[in-house]
Amino acid sequence: MCRSRVIFVVTRSQPLSPQSTPWRYNHEIYRIQTISAHAYTHALFVPHIHTSPQFRGSLGALTLRTNFMPPDNVHQPNDKLLKATFSSPENARAFFQNHLPPNLAAALNWSSLELEPCTFIDPQFASSESDLLFRIKLHQNDAFLYLLLEHQSSEDPRMALRLLSYILRIWERFVKTAHPSARLPAVLPVVLAQGKRPWKTSQHLADLIDIPPELEELLRPWQPSLKYQLLELLRISYEDIRGTPEGILTLRALKAEPMNELLGDALWDESLLFCIPEDALERLLRYILNAELQVPALRARIAKLHDQPLKNKTMTLADRLREEGKIEGKQEGKIEGRREGITEGRLRALRETVLCALEIRHGDYPEGIREVIETVNDPATLNRLLASAIRSNSVEEFAQNL
Repeated sequence: MCRSRVIFVVTRSQPLSPQSTPWRYNHEIYRIQTISAHAYTHALFVPHIHTSPQFRGSLGALTLRTNFMPPDNVHQPNDKLLKATFSSPENARAFFQNHLPPNLAAALNWSSLELEPCTFIDPQFASSESDLLFRIKLHQNDAFLYLLLEHQSSEDPRMALRLLSYILRIWERFVKTAHPSARLPAVLPVVLAQGKRPWKTSQHLADLIDIPPELEELLRPWQPSLKYQLLELLRISYEDIRGTPEGILTLRALKAEPMNELLGDALWDESLLFCIPEDALERLLRYILNAELQVPALRARIAKLHDQPLKNKTMTLADRLREEGKIEGKQEGKIEGRREGITEGRLRALRETVLCALEIRHGDYPEGIREVIETVNDPATLNRLLASAIRSNSVEEFAQNL
């Protein structure tokens, strides 16, 4: 969403009448304070200004000064935990080697594994997906491993189709820098599902394409083909999760969270906790604290650790993170208060925009119209009234739309 201050500069570049001095320039400037999108302003105002009785001229210039409001920085603990852990080639290598089909894992040159700094997820799935792309050698050829973490509550029956769109983006990125004659590298997609219900979705794109059985043999070669590796954490026991200690604990945490098992023994395996660096332990504790567990329950879980140095370190980290969380909570409260203020300010500006447009279009208007507009608290309604103020042929016609 952007907030725009719009300045219209209207230039009379045509004679007002046969008796007028040719090419006489007069400039009239009108400010429309704030609306939701400058493109919308242009679409609404430009068709009307040059036909309005007040202007009788052509539009000489339109300047938009736009201050973009950044999107909310949504905290996604799953995304942060996955990427922080598996951006490490060591953790990623151990994960893939242990969870890909053995014959495929054996064909890949694991010493060549490199992380590619990019993402291909659609914006509408940004809150429920995370992805990582790795370049790797498949025999002597370049290939890509694409890991998609799916942490939405329900499966997507068209996951294969979504993956196809992501793979196309990977190839499009590749061809921008590759030689024109270079062939496309193989892309091996792996979906890591976090939910608490098993998937029933087919892993084959072909199963999504409706082909009459009698034409299967004829039409199938004409259709795109894709298969992805599905790893459902729900179906993998804690003991069967393989990899580095950090990778194992990360996947155990992702498995435990939807099952409300973050305080279970599997995640507090001291043989694994003792092997991970402090920053990894901190990320794990942040993830656990983000699940809104009761602090006394977490402290009681930490107190069960047998290794005293590990217990002390973990307790100290947990207490520090909890205090940081309190500060962040206060800051978020202030931010939310500012957001409410911005929302109210935007509504006031929209109301003034409607009234200003009405005055530009029709001149004076009854005070009763202002009183009604000032009671409107819905941006969509105000945008509709803005369009009506510009397009209506009279104040009476506008009033009928209130």
